Amino acid sequence: MKLLISALMCLFVLSVSANDIVREATTDMGEPCIVTDDIRALVTTYPTWDFVETIITGGVLPLDTIPTEYLPVDSMDVEIIITDGDEYVIAMDYDSGTLSDSIVPYELTQSAVEALDIAPTWMRDDLEWNFHLLSADNQDRYANLILNVADQRVLDEVIFQVAHISWTILANPSWDETLIENNANWIYTIDDDLQYVTVNDYGGDDYYSTTEYRALEDSSVVYVEIDKELYYWWIVMPKVSDEKPLQDNSVYNMFWREYLYTQNDTGYPLLSEVMSTCEYIWDGEQNHCPTFVDSTQAVHMLTWWEFNTVTEGASGNRPIQPNVIAHEHNGNCGENQDLICAAARTVLLPTLCTMDILEDHVWCEIWWDDEWHPWQPDWVGNPYIGYDIDMGGSKENSCIWDWRNDGWTWDAIATYSLVCTLSVHLEDSLGVPVDNGRVTLASESYYPPYSLYRGTWGVTDQNGDIQFILGNNQNYYISIATSIGNYPAGGWGNLITNSVAGEHYYFEWKPPNPMPNLEITEAASGSWSRYLIEVSYDLPADIQNDRDFWANPRSEYAYPLEDGHLPFFIVDANNLGLYLDGEPFEAYEVADGLTENSVLFYPPHGRDYFVVFSGAEHTGFGTYADISIKLWEHDGTGITGVAPGVTSVEIAPNPFSAETAVNFTTLSAGTTTLSVYDITGRLVTETTEEQFEAGENSILWRGIDDSGRELAAGTYFLHLEAPGIDYVEQVTLLR
Repeated sequence: MKLLISALMCLFVLSVSANDIVREATTDMGEPCIVTDDIRALVTTYPTWDFVETIITGGVLPLDTIPTEYLPVDSMDVEIIITDGDEYVIAMDYDSGTLSDSIVPYELTQSAVEALDIAPTWMRDDLEWNFHLLSADNQDRYANLILNVADQRVLDEVIFQVAHISWTILANPSWDETLIENNANWIYTIDDDLQYVTVNDYGGDDYYSTTEYRALEDSSVVYVEIDKELYYWWIVMPKVSDEKPLQDNSVYNMFWREYLYTQNDTGYPLLSEVMSTCEYIWDGEQNHCPTFVDSTQAVHMLTWWEFNTVTEGASGNRPIQPNVIAHEHNGNCGENQDLICAAARTVLLPTLCTMDILEDHVWCEIWWDDEWHPWQPDWVGNPYIGYDIDMGGSKENSCIWDWRNDGWTWDAIATYSLVCTLSVHLEDSLGVPVDNGRVTLASESYYPPYSLYRGTWGVTDQNGDIQFILGNNQNYYISIATSIGNYPAGGWGNLITNSVAGEHYYFEWKPPNPMPNLEITEAASGSWSRYLIEVSYDLPADIQNDRDFWANPRSEYAYPLEDGHLPFFIVDANNLGLYLDGEPFEAYEVADGLTENSVLFYPPHGRDYFVVFSGAEHTGFGTYADISIKLWEHDGTGITGVAPGVTSVEIAPNPFSAETAVNFTTLSAGTTTLSVYDITGRLVTETTEEQFEAGENSILWRGIDDSGRELAAGTYFLHLEAPGIDYVEQVTLLR
C-alpha cells in the first residue's frame, strides 16, 4: 500500500504545470517589488529556541480603606474601546456631585447597545469593535438584524458574523445582509441531514454552539467536540478566501451553503446525496481520492465530490465564487481551493485556505485531532501537498500562510518545509516600542523571471515585536510601514540571503520620528476632601488591526493581544485643555503600563475633575477597557469645631476701608487660593497658601494689588478656592 501511495504521489507531482498559476486563480500579484536598500549586514542571529516576548503587565494596586465618613453619591460602570489617538473622559461635577461621560471616542446607537446587551459575553468586545467602525445607519442595520432573529438557535451564529465579517463588507450599502441569517439557518437545516455531525447549543450568558463528530479511532467509534472558536471561524464564517460573500444573481441567487448542498448539473454528483451515507468524519489517515468511492468517511466523500465536480483544468473567466466554480466545472488550484473550502463548511467540516503565493500553489487544511491537516482535491492529510523539497517535492517554499477570512493570517510553512525564524523589533530613538507597525516580507516568485513579490506580513505587538516562520534556502526582503516613518522610503530592503534551516534571524529598526509621548507632571492629591473618587479598571487586551492584501474588497481584522495598556490620569479642567492641545500638563494618579489598577483620589481643590483613559501614545492599537468609577461624599463628621455637613465662608467687614477677613471652615487640609478681580474682571492679586489645616481658617486682604499698591475705592470680587470650597463674593472697598 505504501508503494502505491508513493507511486501516486510521483504521478501527481509530474502533473503540476505552469498553468497552475495562483495570480490567475486568486488575485493579481500586482507589480514586482523593487529593491532599493541592502541591510543584510545589520541582521544578527540568535539560538534556535523561540524568541522570548516580554509584555509589560501590572497587578491590581491595593485600595486604601474608604473612610466610614464617606457615603456613595454616584457611580458608573463602562465597557468601551479606547481608540488610538483618542480618549475616554469621565467628568466629576463638583457642584452637583455627579459623574458623566465628558469625551467619548465613538458613539453607538440605541439599537447597537441593545444588540450588545443580548450578545454572549465572549463576543461583545468584537461586536462593539465592528459597530464602532460603522455609521449610525449601518449600526442600526445590523443591530436590527440581530434583534429580529426569528430562530433563537441561530442568534449566536448571526452575532458572530456581524462581529467578524470585515466592516468594509458590512458598510457596503448594496450588500445583502440577509445572507448572514440565511447562512446560519442552513447550518441547522444541513445538520439535521447528516449522520456524522451534530450542532450542540449551550446556554447561559456565555451561550455558544459547536459541532460534535462521530469518528473512527483504531477501528473504534469515538465522539469528538471541537472548540467553539473552530466552529465559528471555520464553519460558520461565510467568507472562504478572497471572494465577497454573495447571494445575488451573479451566484444564481443562492448563498454557497444552500447552492452547493442542493444544486447539481446533470451528470455531476449532488453534495447532499454524496454526504447522506457518511457515518464518520475521518480516521485521520493519508488518503488519495480514487480510493474514496463508497467510503463512509465524510472527508473522503467530500474530496471525491469535489474531484468529480471540477473535472477540467482552468479556462475562461477563472471565477472565485464557489457557486460559479461548481457550475462551470473547471479550475486549477485556486478554484479547487475555494470550492473544497466552501463545500467542507457547507457540510460542517472546519476548513481553511492555505496560501503559497510565491511558489504558485494554494490548497486547504482541515482541523482534526488538534491540528490542521493539508487537503486538496486528490490528497488529504499529506504535507507533500506543499511540494517542498524537504517533504520530497520539487520546490523550495518561502512563505506559506493560513487565512482566517477577516484578513488576519499566520505562518503555516512549518508543516511543509524546514524553517528558520525571523524576529523584527521596532522602537524609536528613545527606546519606546512601536505598536501596530506593518512588516511585510517578499521573496522571488517560482517562475522566470523570478521577480520579487509580497509573501507574508503582519503587525508588531505592544513591545514592537513580530516574528515570522519562513522557509529555508530562500532570499527575503523587507518593507516596514508605521505612522512615524517607513523603511525604506520606497521599495524593499534586502534582508536575508539563502536562509538556513534552524537559524533565528533578528533585525531592529528605529523610525526617524519619535513615538507620541504625553508630557505629564504628577501632582500629589489631598488626604481629605469633600469628595473621594474611586476608580478601578481592567484593560484585558490591546487590539492589533490591519488589512489583508489578497482580497477585493479588502478585509480588515481586529486581533486582541492579552494585557492592554494605555495612560491613565486625573486632571482638572485647565489641565484637560492642555492635554487635548498636546501641551505639557499636570495630572494626578498617573499610571501607564498597568493592565489593572485601582485608585482612591482625594481632590485637593474644590473644582471639577476629569478621569482620563488616553490612547494618545498608541500608533494603531485600540484597547478594550472595563471601568468602574464611584464618587463618595464626606458626611462632615470628624472635623474639630465644624458642625456635621457644614463648610462655611464669611467675609467681614463688608464694606471695608483698611482690611477685610475671609473666614472659612474646611473639611480637610490642603492648598487654599484667594483671587481678587476688579469690576472689569481683571485679576489684581492672588494669594496661594499650602499650609492650611482642616477646620477654621482666615485670610486677610488689605485692599492692595500684587505690587503692594493701594487700590482705588470701588467694587471687587473675592474668589476663594479651598478643600470643599469654591466661593465668590462681591465686596466694596472704601477710601
